[in-house]
Amino acid sequence: MAEPVSDQVNVDDGITPQATSRIKWNVRGGGDRTETREIGHLHGLQGSPNIQGVEITQSPRVTLYCYVSNDGSGPPAITVLGPTNGQVKNDPVRISSFRLELRP
Repeated sequence: MAEPVSDQVNVDDGITPQATSRIKWNVRGGGDRTETREIGHLHGLQGSPNIQGVEITQSPRVTLYCYVSNDGSGPPAITVLGPTNGQVKNDPVRISSFRLELRP
């Protein structure tokens, strides 16, 4: 299960916003997973699965950035605008970390 690894947001005298998105990862070879994660944090993706599609639901307007690296460095391997209307397919790529960011 993915967990935040950095970037705690703290506004308004200690109140931390808790906006979330639900992400369904289509893992090549099976083992699909669905997770609900906070927006604005870098999350690790356990096992660096080979992702061949993503669906974002129950979410405000976000951009999902997926990285090969554990620390979110380098260019994103996958970028998806959410919420999606079904699954967005991509060439399979191993993903180690991801970040959700609000978009206008």
